[in-house]
Amino acid sequence: MILDYHPFSVFGLSEGVLAALTRKGFTSPSSIQTIALPRLLADEGHLIVKARTGTGKTAAFGIPLVEKLTQGGQDPRALILAPTRELALQVSREISSFVSGSFPRITAVYGGASIRNQIIDLKRGTEIVVGTPGRIMDLMDRRVLSFSAVEWFILDEADEMLDMGFIEDVEKILASVKKERRVALFSATMPEAILKIVREYIGDVEILEDTAPEDEKPAVDQYYMILKREDRLEALRRIIDSAAEFYGLIFCATKAGADELSRRLIEGGYSAEVIHGDLSQELREQTLRRFRSRRTADTGEASILVATDVAARGLDIERLSHVVNWDLPNDRETYVHRIGRTGRAGRRGAAVSMVLPSERGRVSQLSRSMERTLGSKIVWMKIPSVKSVMKALEKRILASILEDAGVADPSLPAAGTGVEISPAGTGEAPPAGNVVAEAAPAGNVIAEAAPAETAAVTGAEGERPVPPDTGILGVSPPLSRLCRRLIENLGPQGAVEALIVKNYGELLDPARYGPVTELEEAPKHDKRGNGRYEGFRHGNLGGRHGSSGFRHDRAGVPGSRYDEDGGSVSRVYVGLGRRHGASARDVAELLVRAGDVPGRLVDAIEVKDYCAFATLPAEAARRACAFSRKQPKDPVIKPALAARQ
Repeated sequence: MILDYHPFSVFGLSEGVLAALTRKGFTSPSSIQTIALPRLLADEGHLIVKARTGTGKTAAFGIPLVEKLTQGGQDPRALILAPTRELALQVSREISSFVSGSFPRITAVYGGASIRNQIIDLKRGTEIVVGTPGRIMDLMDRRVLSFSAVEWFILDEADEMLDMGFIEDVEKILASVKKERRVALFSATMPEAILKIVREYIGDVEILEDTAPEDEKPAVDQYYMILKREDRLEALRRIIDSAAEFYGLIFCATKAGADELSRRLIEGGYSAEVIHGDLSQELREQTLRRFRSRRTADTGEASILVATDVAARGLDIERLSHVVNWDLPNDRETYVHRIGRTGRAGRRGAAVSMVLPSERGRVSQLSRSMERTLGSKIVWMKIPSVKSVMKALEKRILASILEDAGVADPSLPAAGTGVEISPAGTGEAPPAGNVVAEAAPAGNVIAEAAPAETAAVTGAEGERPVPPDTGILGVSPPLSRLCRRLIENLGPQGAVEALIVKNYGELLDPARYGPVTELEEAPKHDKRGNGRYEGFRHGNLGGRHGSSGFRHDRAGVPGSRYDEDGGSVSRVYVGLGRRHGASARDVAELLVRAGDVPGRLVDAIEVKDYCAFATLPAEAARRACAFSRKQPKDPVIKPALAARQ
């Protein structure tokens, strides 16, 4: 049989699984699948698999599950934990695509969806459960999910699962699974601190690492630009408009920031969608479906998805051309997962980070890390000029029109052209038999009407009329007549110009774009070799704070610095975190109230388990600290550096 020669047949897979792989177009195993499949199919030992995003991790553990779990039962035999709802859904769908018979059955359980329906699905019987920790524990507490028969325990995106406060949840779930279970962890990154936790709870484990050749690494060109905060939207518009095709994700640090950016893009005429944790699961799924099909709710083309990092894990959207970091991520792992959304399946992608002047040091460190991890640096790029954007738009519009007209190469004349338009002022006579109106005089909006043509052109013998030519697009007679009337009144050049202005005049208007301040790509250095960033002054403190731009301001608030506009800002500590049920929006609202400052000036919010940090103007920081001392029932607010010392 043909399946005997399938590239995956070397692993001893059944014909049903091989047929499913053929249907999905899997032509050969990826590097990580080559080294992971034999171990997982052998049914022995625990496993940690390190592989970059987009290299086929889900298939690496999904294929063995489908191959092994071919008998039906009541209780699940495999449990897969995922950090987000989106990833849980994606994993369940991917594994389902490998199933060719009745078993295994896969059930996805996650928050934000009807728990009643999920309970009904579980009671019908299932072999594989894919879920988020919170919903898994909820179902455990309701005694509708039993792990007594679980043979496989799999953590997908294990670093995220263990490093973002899920360790207690994972520990509780692990304790409910029988000791004979087999554990496998899959992740793009696995820091040493996480490995220690893994060894503590799992014991001896084999570690496999993807050693794929360079051509299997994400094909992503990484760029950054240095921008003032208020210039970011203008730069983003130029990036979008100058791209041959922009179909991308834009990552924001906060939900409020994502909402605001999507609103501003929509107001600017861009078809954008937004997704974050405050949306219901139904709305999130609808948004993703529209974005995947590139259609917005009002049936326009959707090419932009603004998201928080809830979308960085597990979203598998084909043909993404760009990832834009509107806010620079706080760590290397998040950056890797973000840019891994593009440059997949043999297509090249671009990742652009919008870096504030005060973040130059962070992007330099990130660049060195990416050079070690992916083999390429993050390269500084200039903001696209208005002139270059105009040229890109012209090229894209021309290509679109010619494609609709069936003309592949602009340098070649279109075959079968019914009405040829001569360039104005050439003085060349058109070929016989073609109808051409005289070109309108230069500068005239409407030229004097030429004699009207008859409704039909007389045939060679003058015996009977011939239907008028409908042009290269084969348009209907009314449209054809309209084209002729436009040419009669405006001339060939004028008619084309009028239509271009009507359809693309606003798009091709350079006045649409505002000014942008060009900033340097690297810090300046003084004679002593100390870095000094443009618009970022050092205080007199010296030592470890002086080298990073922090100082004590005149009012004695530690942690104050100057922002990119020369205004003093401070980093503050807030005694409120995720374990208290607080989000970045909650922290922002508290600081707006305590510091008596507009929300747009509360920046760089970082929410941890039991506390949070944020940046706001120094004067507002002093007010917030004073407010906290007077309101003991409110969360503590104090200078960040003092808190860390």
